[in-house]
Amino acid sequence: MGAAAWDGFLNDQDNWPAASRAEASKGSMTTARDTLGDRTFIKRKRMSQEERHLQILQAAVKIIATKGFWGMSLQDISDELGITEAALYHYISSKDDLLNMVLPECYDTPDEDEYNAVTAGFVDADGHRIYCYPRYCLNIVLYNLQRPELVQLYSVLNGEALDPEHPAHHFFIGRHMRQWEMICSVNWLLPPGMTEDRFYDLYTLAMSAMDGLQYRWLGDDSMNLLEQWMSLSDIIFPESEWKGFLDPSEHDPKQETDCMLPLTLSVRA
Repeated sequence: MGAAAWDGFLNDQDNWPAASRAEASKGSMTTARDTLGDRTFIKRKRMSQEERHLQILQAAVKIIATKGFWGMSLQDISDELGITEAALYHYISSKDDLLNMVLPECYDTPDEDEYNAVTAGFVDADGHRIYCYPRYCLNIVLYNLQRPELVQLYSVLNGEALDPEHPAHHFFIGRHMRQWEMICSVNWLLPPGMTEDRFYDLYTLAMSAMDGLQYRWLGDDSMNLLEQWMSLSDIIFPESEWKGFLDPSEHDPKQETDCMLPLTLSVRA
């Protein structure tokens, strides 16, 4: 990819979580990535309501990511926490209630949106905040590298929720369009000729490719997710079309003299 700001990412794995790093391939064997092995819970005699709530969420992520929603029980959660199942019912009323806590609080959070957007944007000469979609997609990958256990949780639940009887079915069926509505609210700097219909197809392609890579990454601990995504980015966002639209680093605010708003989809539409 031609954006200079992307050059150092592949060589900076020292600060990645252990489960996110590319491991040396072990002969012909392919082993699953250990996303949950370092998760521990410390039993404390007294906890505030907020501390217990967070502990329950962390335990639920670990158990559901391993067993799925159908396979886990509230006894599994209470065993993980070191409390009785009766004590757990002081905080949740059912498995469905637990799932309804996990989905909005652990995935698609405001913190995630802020992380993914903050370094994908720049301010043009007229003070408009403009965003680069290829960098936004890269930021999603960088963010998910920091939370492999939640990527596994999402992947397991997404597969289970194909069943219309699954309590998360409507959450996952509607997620693509909910995310698209959010995407449509952003001032994306897009190449000339990019219509809303074409951008929707591009968004669908990018997110589908990312989901597919993440499934492979979870199953193969020798895979470098970031390297694979940047390689695909050359195809999804070819430099011949996207040069100048890839990354904020391509626009020096000290030299920028033009209003970029006319190059965004919201104005063009």
